[in-house]
Amino acid sequence: MKRIVRSILTALLVLLLPACSKVQGPIKIASLNFTEQKLLGEMMALLAEHRGLRVERAFAYGDNRTTLGAIQRGVIDAYPEYNGTLLALSGRPAEREATKARVEARSLVEPLGLRWLQPFGLENGFTLAVRRDVAIRRELEQISDLTQLPGKLRIAVDERYLSRPVDGLYALARRYGLNIGEVKSFPVDDRKLIYRALREQRVDVAEVFKTDARLNEYGIVALRDDLRFFPVYEAAPLARSAVLDAFPELVEVWGGLAGRIDTDTMRRLNGRVERGGEDYRNVARSYLEELGLLPERPSPDEPRGSITLAVSPLSDLGYLPIRAAAAIRQVMPARRLLVDHTPTPAEAVRSGDSRFGLVGAEEFFSVGTKGALIRVEDIEAVGAVGWRLAHVLVGDDARGPSQWRRIGVGPDGGSSWTVARLVLEAMDATDRVVLTASEDPLDAKQQLESGEVDALVLMLEQGHAGLMKLLHAGGARLVNVRAFRGNSPALRYPFLRPAKIPADTYPGQTEPIDTVAGQVVLATRVPLEKDPIGESGPGFIPGVFTRLPQRLPFDTALRLSEALGVSEAVDPVLPVSPGLRPETPSVRPRIYAEPASALLNVLAILFLVAMVVLLFRDLPTNPALKGGDERKEHD
Repeated sequence: MKRIVRSILTALLVLLLPACSKVQGPIKIASLNFTEQKLLGEMMALLAEHRGLRVERAFAYGDNRTTLGAIQRGVIDAYPEYNGTLLALSGRPAEREATKARVEARSLVEPLGLRWLQPFGLENGFTLAVRRDVAIRRELEQISDLTQLPGKLRIAVDERYLSRPVDGLYALARRYGLNIGEVKSFPVDDRKLIYRALREQRVDVAEVFKTDARLNEYGIVALRDDLRFFPVYEAAPLARSAVLDAFPELVEVWGGLAGRIDTDTMRRLNGRVERGGEDYRNVARSYLEELGLLPERPSPDEPRGSITLAVSPLSDLGYLPIRAAAAIRQVMPARRLLVDHTPTPAEAVRSGDSRFGLVGAEEFFSVGTKGALIRVEDIEAVGAVGWRLAHVLVGDDARGPSQWRRIGVGPDGGSSWTVARLVLEAMDATDRVVLTASEDPLDAKQQLESGEVDALVLMLEQGHAGLMKLLHAGGARLVNVRAFRGNSPALRYPFLRPAKIPADTYPGQTEPIDTVAGQVVLATRVPLEKDPIGESGPGFIPGVFTRLPQRLPFDTALRLSEALGVSEAVDPVLPVSPGLRPETPSVRPRIYAEPASALLNVLAILFLVAMVVLLFRDLPTNPALKGGDERKEHD
């Protein structure tokens, strides 16, 4: 009997051992804790499931160290990892040649029972970014240029970047000799906070990913790694060898993604999630369908529309449009923002070509005969963005203002043209001075040098990056605007306010400069009564279909104004959205009465009281009736 039992047990062990040697249960696929990783991990999971394998997801599992430790212990089976990160975590020198980095990464993980497969195609290294206007003003093109900035650098990074000893912040500072001051750290899975800190000038520079969707944002510039500090960071599936031995088809399945997701594509996919608000699972599936790796199915998401912000070419080199664009993205995250460069943003808004415009106060008025102002009726402000100042430039050997005959300005009808026209009206100089319009007045410096124009008048924000660069090259200087000396600009042109450009704002400017300033607002269209209904559907104009936008909802205008983050209200001379007007508290109406009316009311009340008293008063007893009753009882 014992022999029979032993034989049965032996047979069972023989049958069970092969099964125990193979990986059982679902394949555990993980990701790191940011959008790109969840997208790549989801693609790996979807392809495995499409092959008929069971998958268990762990998104997002943790940072690089935590996730790498988990796969070595068998807690997870696979996740996307970067060869540069693997080498950095091991303490090996940075490798900047892609082929060598792949070989070294594979040789590093194979003794650990892991395999790093074929890369997806993207290269997501770190880099440093600055605001574009700062880059222009400070002439920043590469990381080494940061060493020329005065004082200590304020920098924004994600939390995990601080702890990396080989390719982290302090290793970068040592390599480039950067003087690091205040460091603001943010969660790696909420990278919009890094870009917000950069836009709002709370930091000078930010650590970013090359595949960040926000790296394409308006007004952000990545600096070149001129000392080649950062290694190659190619992403590929990292998996346990035991899992790949048990399910060899995974190598082929995930190999279908090899070289199919380049850096630009990854940035676009990240943008659909982070900027477009789409679910990362839907984005991952739709891209696999686009590649033909999964069968297509109807998408549950409707295509998202776009929205346009009109800015002038001069404004485009400054900071104000960056602030406006950031506010629109914050309030309308599902809409794709397009920035349209046009000489006259106000006209683009009025015509319906742009939903929003970065418009100066002077653009709300047209200039009539003898400088008469006519306010435009079909645009309104939805928030203050900042101020622009009149900058008057002359050549080094310029003549005095009384001898000026030609003044260069921006495009006809734009901010600079309008302000120059008003200044000439105030100086009674319109008969002797001609305005010369130019599409790009910053390129008109040679006209100053050749004497074709006597001065340039430009409406720009203080410290404008383009003007800073022009003055830095020499050959031109700023002069005072004396048009309103002895006059009150608030009386003649109420939207122009006296101002000064502080000393040392621009190269070679050692003294404050008198000028005038006008507010810049985010403007939108106000349809007139004759306009058709627009945004909810095409309107009809006898024989013509159009799609002019309706008035911006008041609550949206208020949210945009708050998102701009400017404490000053819109200039009271400008038309403003009702959503920005403070609510008037309700007050109980007061009663006013004349003496005659009051006396009449009192008499009427007394009469009513008397009638009520008479109505309810007991009637007197009638003796005759009482006697009759007694006789009847007697009888």
